[in-house]
Amino acid sequence: MTPDVFKPGDGAFPPALTGREQQQAVLTRSLADLSAGEAPPHNIVLTGPRGNGKTVLLRWFERACRDGGGVDVERIAPSEVRTGEALVGRLLPPTGIRKLLPERLSVGVTGVGRAEWPASGPSERSLTKGLVARCRRRPLVVLVDEAHTLDLDAGRLLLNASQDVRADAPFLLILAGTPGLAEHLGAMNVSFWDRLDDGCLGIGLLSDAAARAALEEPLEAHGVTIDADALAEAVEESQRYPYFIQIWGRALWRQHTTTGATRLTAAHSGAARRDAVTRVADYYERRYLELDRSGHLAVAEHVAAKARRRPMLTYEELKAAVAEGLAPPDPPRQSVHEALDDLQRLGFVWRPPGQAPPARYEPGIPSLMEHVLSHASPLARAGASAAPGVHDR
Repeated sequence: MTPDVFKPGDGAFPPALTGREQQQAVLTRSLADLSAGEAPPHNIVLTGPRGNGKTVLLRWFERACRDGGGVDVERIAPSEVRTGEALVGRLLPPTGIRKLLPERLSVGVTGVGRAEWPASGPSERSLTKGLVARCRRRPLVVLVDEAHTLDLDAGRLLLNASQDVRADAPFLLILAGTPGLAEHLGAMNVSFWDRLDDGCLGIGLLSDAAARAALEEPLEAHGVTIDADALAEAVEESQRYPYFIQIWGRALWRQHTTTGATRLTAAHSGAARRDAVTRVADYYERRYLELDRSGHLAVAEHVAAKARRRPMLTYEELKAAVAEGLAPPDPPRQSVHEALDDLQRLGFVWRPPGQAPPARYEPGIPSLMEHVLSHASPLARAGASAAPGVHDR
């Protein structure tokens, strides 16, 4: 059986990485600095709703680092570094650790020679010294995916040390996470986000041209063309959302493999639509169940109703909608904050970085709000018009 060219899935590398030239340029400049033995001018954060390709960009940059040579890469999963000790074990190599670590630290003789910290816990100053020593020998990039789940204590140690290490050695920290990442990092280090400057990269929907190229280029590379109307339908139905583009690409590719057609027409895209719509519906249902498990499904329904005629909300408008969706009257501030955090973490809403004030929030995953409303009670669906809210201001 001919393998699928398109591979929708968590972090699966697409057959054509399109529409991310701006982000790739920032990453490429940072790699050039490291290769020259210098720290880039800032750390980097990739933030955006799931399914937009943050993990793909991390993998692309990891390949570039390894192919270019001369730069070490440590890829860290938050689940692997639940404590400061675990973080240090990943970042300070066991080989030659006696030379890298400050004298006041001991070295375990069991296992693989991990660092043993004093009872008071790992020292930021000691981690900084060890990393500076390592990076002076060879530049280092640390990649953390799903950083919105990073343990607060381990994250605080990493963020604080990273700012000091970059002042003395070629080091780069790259974090990727959902739109709730900004608040999560703020709980670790209130100044980290403000120091990113051009290193804060939003990863959202593709442009129309990039979405077309993401479908057309892989097909053409395998000798398959697609008519303009068929391509237009696929792009429109995918809503320029990278994950849905891969779903549509796979459905179109299977029309090629099952029919033998080397030119895909509107008839093929119509047949592909049945497969793609089923997979997209399954995806929406998984996101819906996540909202339900978060305990904030009723809030999501209320926000969706409020936003139906105004797809972008200011922070104050969004906060008011969340508060109205919680149990009245006057829900505690912390409850509103937790609900907002969950809606961002799950990709229901997000605020693209780099906006001029007032910053506005928009739907994270295309049409997820409409899917939520389709399940909501009539009262929730009518929420926007039944009570004064953002549309009446």
